[in-house]
Amino acid sequence: MVDPSEVESQAMTACLKFFGEAAGEIGFDKPLGAYSQREALQVIEAIVTGYTEAMCAHHERTKFPPVRGLPQSPDPMANPFADMANDLP
Repeated sequence: MVDPSEVESQAMTACLKFFGEAAGEIGFDKPLGAYSQREALQVIEAIVTGYTEAMCAHHERTKFPPVRGLPQSPDPMANPFADMANDLP
């Protein structure tokens, strides 16, 4: 990734937790160059999972833009148009 967006940078930062957990299982005293293929894939899977989860969470939080004039929903993932059928004549 040459020039990550702010969202992508935040997702990469979220990966640190997943990387730490995977490295903790393998052992922090073991250098990366000494990882077996299975251990390296375990770390890669943890990082990719963390990145994907962070990007999906961002998408869920932002998939419905705020609508001016409507009160802010306590549930940021709520669809502001969910009750539109009730408003139709």
